[in-house]
Amino acid sequence: MSDEAARPTGHVQVKLDWNGRTRSFYAFWRDQHGERGGCRLGPAHVRDSGRRTARGATVWRAGNGPRPTPEHLTPKDAEDRLAAILRELESKPLGEDQPTAVGSLRDGTEGWLAERMSEKGLKRSTVAGYEDMFERLYRDLGAETPVSEFADGRLRDFFADFKCYRVLGEKAARKAKAEGKDVRRVEITRWTAQPPGSSAVEVKTKAEAVRLADELPGTWKHRRRGCYRVVPLNAQRPRRVSHATAKQREAEGWIIARRTAKPWMLVAPAAAQTRNAYRDIFAAVLDYCVRQGWLPVNPLAEVKRTSKRHERQAILRRDDFYDRDEIDRLLKRAPSVREEAFWLLGADAGFRLPGEALGLRKGAVDFQANVIRVHDNWVRNAPDTTKTSDSEAIPMTPRLARALAKVLDRDYATENEDFVFASEDGEGPVSERSMRNAFKLAQQQAGLKPIKMYNLRHSFGTTLAQRGVDVRTIQALMRHDRITTTEQYMAYRPQPELAGQITRALDPRSLPENVTPIRSGSAASLLERLEEEIPAKWLREVERIFAEGQMPLPAPDALMQLDEQADSRRHLAAVEAPTHDRVGQ
Repeated sequence: MSDEAARPTGHVQVKLDWNGRTRSFYAFWRDQHGERGGCRLGPAHVRDSGRRTARGATVWRAGNGPRPTPEHLTPKDAEDRLAAILRELESKPLGEDQPTAVGSLRDGTEGWLAERMSEKGLKRSTVAGYEDMFERLYRDLGAETPVSEFADGRLRDFFADFKCYRVLGEKAARKAKAEGKDVRRVEITRWTAQPPGSSAVEVKTKAEAVRLADELPGTWKHRRRGCYRVVPLNAQRPRRVSHATAKQREAEGWIIARRTAKPWMLVAPAAAQTRNAYRDIFAAVLDYCVRQGWLPVNPLAEVKRTSKRHERQAILRRDDFYDRDEIDRLLKRAPSVREEAFWLLGADAGFRLPGEALGLRKGAVDFQANVIRVHDNWVRNAPDTTKTSDSEAIPMTPRLARALAKVLDRDYATENEDFVFASEDGEGPVSERSMRNAFKLAQQQAGLKPIKMYNLRHSFGTTLAQRGVDVRTIQALMRHDRITTTEQYMAYRPQPELAGQITRALDPRSLPENVTPIRSGSAASLLERLEEEIPAKWLREVERIFAEGQMPLPAPDALMQLDEQADSRRHLAAVEAPTHDRVGQ
C-alpha cells in the first residue's frame, strides 16, 4: 500500500440538532489503519448557499453576522478542526487507543454549557445554577484537570460519599460546631464584570471629588475621612458572570474582577436528589467530552443514580404549610402593609415567593378586573422570566386588593413598568433578605411553626382543595406544567360520597336510616324508653364499681330518695301525656 493511501481521510457534515431548530458540525474519518471514527465538532454558524453537490447535499456558507457564541463554527473552522484531527491520527502509533485531543474539566463544562445554551435557550437563573454546580466540581476535582484522568475510576469514590455544602452565618456556624457537626471554611471564587466606564474613582479631598464629578460627569459621595468616591453617570454595578463570559467580556474591554470569599459551610451527606442532579449534569458534560474526542468512554456510565423512593412524599405534610387561622396570626404580626401584601401574594394568590412578588409590576395589578397577571420574576438581583410560561389571571381576595392598593398609594415608582414593591431609590425592588427576615420574626412572635416563605403557596393550594375547587382550576391558578404536581394538594379535598360508601360498608348501624327515631308527639314513650335503657346501664356500672370496692354502698335513705324521684317523674309523664295515649292505656 502506498504512503498516500495510508494517510487518514475524512469529511465534515452539517446535521440538524435534536431540537429541530439548530445545526451542528460533525466530523467523520477513516484512520491509516482503516478504522472509522467520528465526533461532533460544535454548533454551526451557517446559511444555505443555494448550491448542491453532485450527490444533492447542501453547500453551506458562513452565517450572516457575528458568531452567536465562541463555540459556533463556520465551514472553514470545521475544516480546520477536521484537519487537526487527521494530523493527530496520522501521528498515532499502531494499536494506540487514546483520545485525539486533551481537554480540561473547565473546557468540558464551558463547552457543554455553550452547546446547551445554543440548543435550548436556557434561562439566566438556570445558567447560574449550572455554574454553581461547576464551581463545586472545580473545587473538588480541579478545574484544569484533564478529563482523560477521570477514566481511572476516581469518580466512583467521589459519588459514593457525595457531600452537600450549605452556607452558614457566623452565629449558626459556632452553634453547629458546638453540636459536633462538620463545619468548614471553604474558599469560593467568583467573577464579576462591569461595562467600560462604570468603575468608581476614589479621591482624598472634597474639591477633587467635585471637580472630577463635573468632568466625568458623575456623582460623588463622602465614604470616610480622607476618602471621596466619584461614580460616573449611568454606571452599572458589577454583575456576577462565569469564567468563560469573563474572558469574553475582558476581550471586549469590560472591567473584570476576581473575587474570593471564605464562608462557613455545613458539610453533610447529600440527599438523593442533590447527588442525582450532580451526577446527571456531570455525565452530560463527560458525554460532550467524548464527542470532542477527549475521552474514549464516559466513566460515569457505571455510576448509577441513587433511588429516591425512601424520600418520596405522596402528599404535603401538615407541617409544610399554614392553615387559614395560622395565616391570620402571621398577618397580625406583619410590621407594615408592605410585608402583609407580600405574604398575601403567596397565601391568597399562589405566588412563588419571593421572586414572583419582587418581579411584580404595577401594570400587572388590575383593580378594575380584580385580577393579577403574573409575567415577571426577580432572580439573583436581576429580572427574569417566570418558572412556567403559563400566565393565568389570578382573582384577588378583598384583603389582598386592599393591601396592594395601600402599597401603591405613594409618590414614587408610579408608572406601570415600576415594581409594586419598589425600593425608595428606584433601582429595583426591595431587598429579598429584608422580606425573609421580617417573615422569620413574625413567625416567632406569632408562635408559629417554622416554614419557608415559599410554602405560603402551599397554603393557597391546600385551602382551595379543602374548599372543593377542582384539580384543573388549581393547576391553572398555580401555573403548574404537569397535573401530577397539583395532585399533591388533592389529599386535603373533602370526599363526602366516598365517606358515605365506606360508612355503609363498614359501620351501617351509625347511618341515620338505621337509627330508631323517637316520635316527638309521645313524651310518655320517651320517658318509658329512658326508664328502660338508662337505669339498666347505670345499674351495671354501679354493680361493677361496688364489686371492685371503689365506692361504698349508698345509704338506705339515699336509695329511698331516688325511688321517690323516679315515682315523681312517672306521675308527671302520665299527666303530660296526650289524651289518646291515656285512653289507650
